Amino acid sequence: MLQCRHFFVLTGVFHVKQSDAVVVPLATDIGLAIRRQAPVHETTSACQHIAVERSATFGRLYRLDGDAMAAEADEFMLHESLVHLPALSHPGPASALILGGGDGASARELLKHPSVMRILVAELDPDVVRVVSDKIPTLPAGAFDNPRVVLRLGDAADTLRMAQQAGERFDLILFDLTEADDPACAHLHGDDFLRLCAASLTPRGMIHVQLGSPFYQPHKSAALHQRLRAVFPSVRTSLISVPLYGGPWLLACASLLEPRDDSAASLDTRLAERRITGLRYYNPVLHHASQVLPNYIRELLA
Repeated sequence: MLQCRHFFVLTGVFHVKQSDAVVVPLATDIGLAIRRQAPVHETTSACQHIAVERSATFGRLYRLDGDAMAAEADEFMLHESLVHLPALSHPGPASALILGGGDGASARELLKHPSVMRILVAELDPDVVRVVSDKIPTLPAGAFDNPRVVLRLGDAADTLRMAQQAGERFDLILFDLTEADDPACAHLHGDDFLRLCAASLTPRGMIHVQLGSPFYQPHKSAALHQRLRAVFPSVRTSLISVPLYGGPWLLACASLLEPRDDSAASLDTRLAERRITGLRYYNPVLHHASQVLPNYIRELLA
């Protein structure tokens, strides 16, 4: 174990020098030490510090103000789940809003659904789009060059308010955001904004929110889950695994109407009809299995 920046850091079976390691915080008293190779890129934008680095295990990864956002090796676990769990629960999503999502990975996955005609990406920091597209192009995979994707820079709350005032409604609203206590997006997890999301959905629309780590962030996860339940009649929780985030990671799909409980066979049919192949994490059996929660998480969210 390596003590660094007041964290006790799990380093695995190898020895790590402080100069070789970047510490990704998981909780107030623990972090994940990643032995990095030469930094690829570092810059400070008007909003935050952006670092792109490389490690043997995670490949290229990027961090915002020290917090890990996504890595080449495991980002598909998050982005396939964030997108396809709600998108395949919907009979034919046509419009989607991604809150955050400047790395383009969620837009990349949404573009696999042929019914989606418009994807609005509300990203605060243009430098995130620029840096990730340049340094880790496998994340967006050209998504921002697709005419179905519209990038709107600025506060995501302002973007959603303007869209609602213009009469635009969304089948899917995806929260591709950092944790809820980040000053740049804390307001995007509050009661008022969640009500704005509810008012901006089509009748069968859904929002998909990252609750966080049930182990490292139990109180945050439970509090956000309760706020969702206060606004939306239907909230379904899924448990996935994201190694860069410390392992277990909770997602919550909220809607104004109870979605159909599609069978694995019907989800398989939708995948075939939409000609979606090559997924590395999501599958219809896992779609249902991820909603089966361990007892400690059920008690946490009760």
